[in-house]
Amino acid sequence: MRKGFTLIELLVVIAIIAILAAILFPVFAQAKAAAKQTQNLSNLKQLGLAGQMYAIDFDDCLPADNLTTGQNWGRYYWPFLIKPYVKDAPPDAAGVPSGFYWSPLAPKTNYQVLLGHRAQAVWPEPAKSWGLKCYSGSGNTCRELRYWTTYSINEHVTDFPGGLVLTAWQSPSESFFLLEATDSEIEGDELDELYSRTKNCTNFPDPDNADATFGGHNGGTTISYIDGHAKWRKTTWGRQGECSIDGSGNPLLVFPPTTDGGVAVRVKGWTPIFQE
Repeated sequence: MRKGFTLIELLVVIAIIAILAAILFPVFAQAKAAAKQTQNLSNLKQLGLAGQMYAIDFDDCLPADNLTTGQNWGRYYWPFLIKPYVKDAPPDAAGVPSGFYWSPLAPKTNYQVLLGHRAQAVWPEPAKSWGLKCYSGSGNTCRELRYWTTYSINEHVTDFPGGLVLTAWQSPSESFFLLEATDSEIEGDELDELYSRTKNCTNFPDPDNADATFGGHNGGTTISYIDGHAKWRKTTWGRQGECSIDGSGNPLLVFPPTTDGGVAVRVKGWTPIFQE
């Protein structure tokens, strides 16, 4: 009576297991990535709805800057302004990236930084009530705050004249509210900040946003739109690929569309009114 496997039989079994593992591991990796993207999409959906609720309470207006005083509350502090509507805020950089403001697809290496007057404007309050601590300075003086988030507000939402009212947007279902990026705010001349980029682009004008590889998000970015819906969209680069630049040295993309910065922009996707 046989009491065990022969060496040949064991080798065959091991070979079969190795083949199955080679087939299944990529499937497991894809399933894990898909689950993370589902969470990422859910985050942006929740934040988009929070923006809608914020607007209901503030005369149909999304978080805004005060261009007269230069207090840029909309672009720099928007995650904390909509905090009451999601019961969550970006955690301080001393903690672990988590919550609605953090994509599980993102590398845990890029926290947001508020420096100089941007930090001092909210220190000690409301920054302390937001759960933030000071990384440079003491007492009532703070020169640096840090927090985790991977989502950026469309800067034109915060500063476009007459464009803050939701009903003023011509195409709310095609207009950006939040995008996945490496800064608290983004506009069409800052698209080197998109997380969809996989290459280090040393030809970009801002080295802080050009020197890191972020993994690509399958070549696209997830966007929350003004009307509250969210979806993933493939990034379409310029003719020279991910490191394409225009005549001014700014990143050149087809989608999201590259634009100049500032309030004079009239581009579909970015602004309430646009020129075709």
